[in-house]
Amino acid sequence: MTRRLPSLNQLRAFEAAARHESIKVGAEELCVTPAAVGHQIKGLELDLNTTLFRRKTRKIVLTDAGRALSEHLGKALDTIDQAVAQARTSELTGMLKITIAPFFGNRWLLPRLSSFHNQHPSIEIKPSLSFDYVDLGKSGFDAAVRYGSGDWDGMSCVLICNDAVSPVCAPQLIAGRQLPLSAQDILDLPLACGSRWREDWLAWATALGAAIDDPEKITEYESRAFMFDAALSGQAVILADSRMTAADEAAGSLVQLSPVKVERPQGLYVVSETTPNPDPKLDLFTNWIKQQAGG
Repeated sequence: MTRRLPSLNQLRAFEAAARHESIKVGAEELCVTPAAVGHQIKGLELDLNTTLFRRKTRKIVLTDAGRALSEHLGKALDTIDQAVAQARTSELTGMLKITIAPFFGNRWLLPRLSSFHNQHPSIEIKPSLSFDYVDLGKSGFDAAVRYGSGDWDGMSCVLICNDAVSPVCAPQLIAGRQLPLSAQDILDLPLACGSRWREDWLAWATALGAAIDDPEKITEYESRAFMFDAALSGQAVILADSRMTAADEAAGSLVQLSPVKVERPQGLYVVSETTPNPDPKLDLFTNWIKQQAGG
């Protein structure tokens, strides 16, 4: 039986954009430009002779036909992924050397690595915690887990998850005040952010219809680790993703001041050298970490 199927690239581009309801985020996942994803989707619509998305000013909305295709296609691609993974079983042995920022490694990834090793005992993940920006082409590492906006030129960057941030602080900073606090009460407290991410506070305030009188008063720390130290020691309120604060909140070291979360463009990526034949062990690890992060 001859199957008349559209291009796989068209189907992957559509499925990623549909799942995220965003061409931009779908493009980040596939490590291509939004224009390339838009071009693939347009070609698919022409091939199918149907409209899959309604384009709005700031978002895309699936049509009924698009939603039905997205649901079936997502399951089909999962099945293909599983079949390919089984076919690659003979290649799924050995070691992966991964460089990881200490903040993310100690706080989130290392406590979960035993789960990966239990599922895939023939693959050893050898993590190296370092603040240094490693040159993957010269270092001998297979990949890096990096935090940022995915703008590492010439590298393959797979998005794990975007930050969805909300305000947290040590309980002593708010001296037993009743939670949640209003936006203005939060903004009147000492605020801190990581280097390059001052805009997070402006975006969060805007989402609640509030304003920061003087953004320069937000204390900026060189790294997220130092920013978290400031919050844990009771010096400031920070905006953080709940994946990074869950353990501290459970222990009572941090409290959430507002349930309002704002999604930000930065997040976690698995970064590796671009190659025509990706390492199936790295693909497996990347898919596992995405599942762990809920991305």
